[in-house]
Amino acid sequence: MKERILIAMKPSLEEKNQRHLKTRPRQTKKAIARNAAILVVSLIFLVAGVTMVYAESLLGRINTVVDESTGGDNPFQQTSADPVGEDVSSPEDGEGDTADTDISLPDSEGLKKVGGLWHDDMIANILVMGVDDYQPNDPGRTDSMMLITIDTRHEQLKVTSFMRDMYVAIPGYSSNRINTAYFLDGPSLLVSTIEANFGIDIDRWVVVDFSAFNEIIDAMGGVEITLTQEEANLINQNSGDPRWNLSAGTSTLSGAQARYYARIRAIGDDFERTQRQRNVFASIVNKFKSSDIGTINNVLYNTLNLIQTNMSRNYILSLAGQSLTYLNYDLHELRIPGDGQYQSTYVNISGYRSAVLVPDRAACSESLVHFVFGDADEYEASLEE
Repeated sequence: MKERILIAMKPSLEEKNQRHLKTRPRQTKKAIARNAAILVVSLIFLVAGVTMVYAESLLGRINTVVDESTGGDNPFQQTSADPVGEDVSSPEDGEGDTADTDISLPDSEGLKKVGGLWHDDMIANILVMGVDDYQPNDPGRTDSMMLITIDTRHEQLKVTSFMRDMYVAIPGYSSNRINTAYFLDGPSLLVSTIEANFGIDIDRWVVVDFSAFNEIIDAMGGVEITLTQEEANLINQNSGDPRWNLSAGTSTLSGAQARYYARIRAIGDDFERTQRQRNVFASIVNKFKSSDIGTINNVLYNTLNLIQTNMSRNYILSLAGQSLTYLNYDLHELRIPGDGQYQSTYVNISGYRSAVLVPDRAACSESLVHFVFGDADEYEASLEE
C-alpha cells in the first residue's frame, strides 16, 4: 500500500515536461536580458576603444614637449609643476617691482594668487605663438602672440594680442622687445616673460610655424574675412595665390591669402596688424562652429603634426571633450598695451636704434586681469563709460 502511494506521488514524465514548459519562459527572459546587457556593454567598450585608438592616432601626430611648465591634465587647475611668477626689473627704472602693484581687481570669487600669479581654477589661459624663421637654423621670433582664454566661470572665449614691439624685462636677460624672448630661449621664456611683466598665470602654450599656416587654413576650406580695398589689393599682389580677384567686402581667403593678410605691414601699423590676426582667429572659431565631423577630422589629421605644444594628451582630450561648448561661447578681444597704456620711443638694441613701445606695466596688468578673470562684457562696458 505504501509503495502504491509513493508511486502515485511520483510525478510522471508528462507532468515533468509540463512543469518545465511553465518555468522555461521566465528563464529565457532572464537570459535575454543578461545577454542584451552584455551586448550593450560590449558595444560601448568597443566604440570607446575604437574612439580612444583613433584619438591616440591623432594625438600621436602632435609634437609634444615636456618642460618645466608641463603639469597636470586638468586645464583649469595649476599644479605644483607649473611655473611661478618672479619679480623682474622694469625697463624704465631698472628697479625690481611686481607687475600688479596697486591695481584694482575684478569682482570674481575664483580669483586668487598662485605662485605670485593671478589664477582662477575655472579659467584656462593658453598662449598661442606664431613663429617665423628668418634664416636657416634661426629659431625665429614670435610675430604673433595671442593668449586664448577659456572662461567657464563667465562662459566666454577671450583672445588677447600682445604687441611684438613692447619693450619689456625678460627674466635672466636684458630688456628687449617681447618677441625676442622666444628667440633667446623658446616658448617657456616667452611665457615667463608675460607672466613676470603682467602678473597672470599662463597654463600652457602652443607654437605654430608660419610655414604651416597655409596648410591649416586650406584644410579648413579657407576663412571668411572682411577686407578693405587696400588690403585686397595687397593680398592680390603679394600673397602668392594665383587668384587675383579679391576686392573690398567679405571673401573666403585661402591659406596663402590669410597668412599674408595677418602679416600686412604696408598699411596701418602694428595695432591694425594684431587686429587682423584676431580677425583670423575669430573666423577660424566661426568656421569650426559650422563644420561637420568630416571637415574637423580632416583639419585635425592634416594639421596636428604642424604644431608644437606642452599640453599633455589627457589635457588635450579634456579640452576636446568640451570643445563644442567652448566654441559657442561669446568671443571677446583685447590688445596689450591698450590705448594710452604705452609710450613710443627709441632704444639701443644690439647697437641699433630701434623703435619700441614701453608699456605702463601696472595699467596693462590691470586691464589684462580684469579682461581675463572678470566678465568681459562688464570690462568692455567700463571702457565705454
